[in-house]
Amino acid sequence: MSQTILVTGCAGFIGSNFVKEFKKEFPGDTIVGIDDFSTGRRDALDPAVIFYEGSILNEILIEQIFSKHMPAYVFHFAALPRVSYSVEYPRRTSEVNIIGTVALLEASKNHKVKRFIYSSSSSVYGGAVVLPTKESENMPNPRSPYAMQKYTGEGFCRIFSELFGLDTICLRYFNVFGPGQYGDSPYATVISAWLEALYVPQQKTKAFLEGDGSQSRDFCYVDNVVAANILAMQSMGIFGGGVCNIAHGERTTLNEVRALIEEYTGKKLILETRQARVGDVPHTHADVSRAKEMLGYEQKVTFKDGLKRMIAWFESRVG
Repeated sequence: MSQTILVTGCAGFIGSNFVKEFKKEFPGDTIVGIDDFSTGRRDALDPAVIFYEGSILNEILIEQIFSKHMPAYVFHFAALPRVSYSVEYPRRTSEVNIIGTVALLEASKNHKVKRFIYSSSSSVYGGAVVLPTKESENMPNPRSPYAMQKYTGEGFCRIFSELFGLDTICLRYFNVFGPGQYGDSPYATVISAWLEALYVPQQKTKAFLEGDGSQSRDFCYVDNVVAANILAMQSMGIFGGGVCNIAHGERTTLNEVRALIEEYTGKKLILETRQARVGDVPHTHADVSRAKEMLGYEQKVTFKDGLKRMIAWFESRVG
């Protein structure tokens, strides 16, 4: 039977990739989307989406969408992302990332949504004590407004499950990258920023490396995140606000990333060296066994293959 889903942040990096894949897998379903283009891009908006331009803080608009379309599932990608941005704008990011999430949860509860699938972040761990990071062994220790906002959203998901019977699940993404991720912002992620400087030099984006490059990350290609969201929808279980890591389950140093980019592109990546960022986590490495158990999650695309695909996308941009 066909159904309707709601995708918040449908014109954003992860949201637009999700819509593209969901449309392929479920061509008979209806996709409703909302985005205010604060970080999303109009050229990423899929024409198959029944689209509403506006903020998730707009109570009237949210009620209109839920009342008219009665979505069975809500995929909540909308956010003001990036740790550094939240440090500069703690109030604004808190309003969107916390109050906006609660508003969507309330509407989902009122309109009998089957499951609310929440995009959380590995930043909630702060600096994980034990690597690879298991959800049960590493208590959250948010060290930025963004991390606290995402962790607070998890708490509200659990509360809405316990108090109101709205099934929710929280997916903690680790360092997502892939096509559709531009690097022309001062808050851009490292891979996108480096490729932007390499392929779009007229932007005068300075590529830089903070620290000595020995820090490592569990980078997660966007297709793996998309697959996890679809698995979360399809699962027959009850999650009740449960959390699970979504990642590759391996880590790569920034020096290794640099070497791979140079190998795959045939270009020399000139990086300005800067001091290590204060409070930066030296390593991230996820244990994804809970996601495998709860969702049947498996890595679909490896880091190296994902990097090649992202490079191909940057090359297509510059023609």
